[in-house]
Amino acid sequence: GVDVTNEQAIKHLFDVKRRDYGNPVAVVVADREMLASIVQEIPEKAKILMDVFWPGPLTILFQTNKQISRRLTTNTGKIGIRISSHPGANALTRELGRPLTTTSANLSGFPPSLTLRHLKSYFRDKVDLIVDSGDLGPSRGSTVVDVTEEKLSVIREGVIKAEVIFRYFEEDEAETAQEIT
Repeated sequence: GVDVTNEQAIKHLFDVKRRDYGNPVAVVVADREMLASIVQEIPEKAKILMDVFWPGPLTILFQTNKQISRRLTTNTGKIGIRISSHPGANALTRELGRPLTTTSANLSGFPPSLTLRHLKSYFRDKVDLIVDSGDLGPSRGSTVVDVTEEKLSVIREGVIKAEVIFRYFEEDEAETAQEIT
């Protein structure tokens, strides 16, 4: 992860991962106050989801303010944000005092690193710091939900199933808004 306010670090992230600049990068925040500092608004739908699923594997798309790099939003003005349930990610974000990018530890298009050895095989000396939190288990990734439009939509189903998300909202919205890709 890199500091979302550091353009040079963001460019380095894309370069090291060999990530296409057309692929947005999500961020983690330490708390709702930090979230409010980088988004235009926090819609009521988002507040409901945050109350239920944060910290945890739910990434919510928000309209950003000017503090977020256009590189991270791929010029859409939207960014995926979550509060991580991982204590290390929360500690790093809290200590930095600014949001951090969150992306799998891999080269784009390759499997995520689950061990320190695997991570080093991808990046060797291309990163400034590696925090070893031990071996990780495989994960489906976070579920991504867009709350920026009138209708809630699930952009990517991950750990949290779409039907679980939609239980918290009206039936007719769930039937018309589900867009799992």
